[in-house]
Amino acid sequence: MKKITLIILATFFANHTFAQNPEFGRITNFNSDWKFKLGDIPGFMIPAFNDQSWRMLELPHDWAIEGKFDESNPAGESGGYLPNGIGCYRKSFQIPETMKGKRISIRFDGVYMNSTVYINGIYLGNRPYGFSSFEYDLTPYLKYGKEENLVAVKVDHSLQPSSRWYTGSGINRNVFLLVKTQQHFKSNGIFFRTESLTGNQAKLKIDIDIVSNNYPESQVVNFQARPEDIKRTTKSCRIVSQLIDADGQVKGTAETTQQLSDYTTLQSSLEMDIENPKLWSDISPALYSLKNQLIIDGQVIDEETILVGIRKIEFNSKDGMLVNGQKTIIKGVCLHKDAGSFGTAVPKDIWRYRLTKLKAMGCNAIRTHGPVDPVFIETCDEMGFFMMAEAFDEWNNTWQWGLSENPEGKRPYSYHEFFNQWAETDLKDMVRRDRNHPAVFMYSVGNEVPDQRYVEGPATLSKLMAWAKEVDATRPVVSACDWSPFANQSGFMDTMDIVGYNYIDRYFPGLYADEHQKYPNRIFLGTETYPDLKNWLAVRDNPYVTGEFLWVGIDYLGEALSWPRKGWEWGLIDVAGFEKPTYFIRQSYWAEKPMVQIAVNLKKKDPPFAWQCFNVASHWNFQKEEVDTVFVYSNCEQVELFL
Repeated sequence: MKKITLIILATFFANHTFAQNPEFGRITNFNSDWKFKLGDIPGFMIPAFNDQSWRMLELPHDWAIEGKFDESNPAGESGGYLPNGIGCYRKSFQIPETMKGKRISIRFDGVYMNSTVYINGIYLGNRPYGFSSFEYDLTPYLKYGKEENLVAVKVDHSLQPSSRWYTGSGINRNVFLLVKTQQHFKSNGIFFRTESLTGNQAKLKIDIDIVSNNYPESQVVNFQARPEDIKRTTKSCRIVSQLIDADGQVKGTAETTQQLSDYTTLQSSLEMDIENPKLWSDISPALYSLKNQLIIDGQVIDEETILVGIRKIEFNSKDGMLVNGQKTIIKGVCLHKDAGSFGTAVPKDIWRYRLTKLKAMGCNAIRTHGPVDPVFIETCDEMGFFMMAEAFDEWNNTWQWGLSENPEGKRPYSYHEFFNQWAETDLKDMVRRDRNHPAVFMYSVGNEVPDQRYVEGPATLSKLMAWAKEVDATRPVVSACDWSPFANQSGFMDTMDIVGYNYIDRYFPGLYADEHQKYPNRIFLGTETYPDLKNWLAVRDNPYVTGEFLWVGIDYLGEALSWPRKGWEWGLIDVAGFEKPTYFIRQSYWAEKPMVQIAVNLKKKDPPFAWQCFNVASHWNFQKEEVDTVFVYSNCEQVELFL
């Protein structure tokens, strides 16, 4: 029997915007007072450039959603017929003299896409993938006191189409300024996990990476003939972690003392035993605060307080998924990253509003395409949703059969252009950023990648899985396959930890039972399914199936099929957040709380579609000949209907 055990202590920033004691270091929201202008503007990154006519705005910002829907826009149906192009951003700011000697960097949670960043006219770097989070060190180039600094960002989303769905354009996620001392916790360098969960005790392990630059007494080395002659400065440092419950009570403390030299990186581990921990789950998402301190010369020089959740997850080919020892079915939906008129610059409160409706439906899991906004994962942590963190929608092969030597993607200008150079960086950065979230319970390295049919596919999959596990070996890795019979033949399906089937009923009349008979040791997951009854029953009635993710939970922009449609219209909730009758069908399957809902089924199907099993409405504004059947959805034993 194939078995995977997943035990996590997970973390995220308690507040996405928070300030710490400046003596330790701080993370400052950097969203306000940006200037923006559409177009490719020569010299815009130079501080002396005249931007008086530019628009002032606050991030996050998606300029595409501000544009006009037009059938002629190059993004076409994939991008919801909205405009993209090139946009430039500028922000001036001052750094106090007191910050001299600190390490100062800038963090972007996501810029779509192909962003180039400058500081005071100096090139910092380029990041093609619009879903990745990234940082740049500003320290060598900053001015202090009353002198102005300028950060400038060019976003080039001009080549279209660049995706199969609407992605937005611009700095559409949060930006932060990070101020640290020369010795500090490495960004995303703290990794929490549960070594064991036995009875009433949790044994936790905390890995911590510390970066040490120069001490005040360190020598500056410009040239040295013999490295052994360099005079190193080494000091004793204490690393202390405290676990604090929601009432402010310290439940556990761990610390270690290490020798920390200048110009080096220190890797350290702590262990902590917790009695009677409150466990995180989809039913009870209990969270703790974990305060980490770095102490040198008796002074706390860096401190990072994050929220954590303790939980244990096991997967096996007999019971599917066990959460803290309890059989749990994944009742999931797929989601894209936009929210109607917000485009992809979605506030956290909007995600909470939307996820609250999905929770009331009985949903407990979310699958997204591409690395998501950290505020979305935080919301899943707080509300108790399992989340599949997915890296890529394509690698570097096309759908066309037999063109394995011709790297080509699903759209002309999508991720295949960057895969060979950037896949390792983007994947590892996603895993490193997301690995401490209790919501994230598995990684997906590909969605419907054509590579599943190619003989080289399993080797590429193995490489991606190895990269993910190099950063986090505690979670299983999956790929969502829409050509499962071909992926069986190529060996692709046998390579992953959990086997992801997209639309399994397209190929196998008996659904999972057909495949289970052939592959009894597989751990099955419906990574994407039609929202009909037979797919749910195949999950409910076969305990070896982990669960399913419906396509799709909420309507979204893009994949519009044809003008004048602007997006996908066959989700359970519409773009404005209103539940459709099909929402209540699913609620009757999944929810524990008693419910009842009435609807009418119409004779006309517009269009006849696999994702629209019935054309139903929750009102009565029809002629008699238009109505086919009255439907009542309920999870109760008896319902009375009065017509």
